[in-house]
Amino acid sequence: MSIMNKTQNVKKQFSNDKNLAMRINFYKKYTTNKYSFSDWLFDKYKFKENMSILELGCGDGIHWKDRIDKLPNGCKLILSDFSEGMLNLVKERYSRFENVSFEKIDIQSIPFEDDSFDMIIANHMLFHVPDLNKALLEVKRVLKKGGYFYSATDGNGGMRPFLHEAIKQFNPESKAFTEQLPFNLQNGKEILERYFSIVERFDYENVLAITKTEDLMEWLKSTTSISGFSEENLADLYKYFENIRIKDKSINIPRETGLFISIK
Repeated sequence: MSIMNKTQNVKKQFSNDKNLAMRINFYKKYTTNKYSFSDWLFDKYKFKENMSILELGCGDGIHWKDRIDKLPNGCKLILSDFSEGMLNLVKERYSRFENVSFEKIDIQSIPFEDDSFDMIIANHMLFHVPDLNKALLEVKRVLKKGGYFYSATDGNGGMRPFLHEAIKQFNPESKAFTEQLPFNLQNGKEILERYFSIVERFDYENVLAITKTEDLMEWLKSTTSISGFSEENLADLYKYFENIRIKDKSINIPRETGLFISIK
């Protein structure tokens, strides 16, 4: 089992929204693509009237801010997560909407009948699932024929090799950020085609231009339970990245992320 989908690591990482919110704010602050990832995603979604929509692993649900009331007439949305802490947050944010409900759901055992949903969303969470085959069989089961499954994920390039090479400067034996994501941009299409009739990949082009080294250190610390990163080299890493920032005016890191759209 990967460090990314080991249950105790995932529970620790997402027991509340502290780590997730920190990383979301970090990406927003330093992205160089003015077309935000959230806007890009929602422009890809094919909403229609009277749809039944399920999001699995919704996290803190902040991506739905100012969007729920723009759903077409008759749409019903279920926001779900494995974490009680995350669900409490989305309930606070969106319980006023009559067309939204909330469920604690493990994607490996979705508590709905066959052919229940027109659209299912599972963004940046499939690489955390212990049994991906079981999870995708469940998604396929509850998705209607012709329904859409949206699954955003990261690639194994971009930030991961960049950070690993930096950490190796001070800890040559470190394996941090070397483990391949179980579900990634490189293998996602092949995996999804085992379950869905049509699968398309869309890449979101982006580079992070980080102008405050302390923020990068906080981002690194937020990943310790799922990256294999140890905080023992933080001081050395700070000096290393700070020198880059001073020399280049920013620490420029490519971000490899994208979306798969699958149709049953």
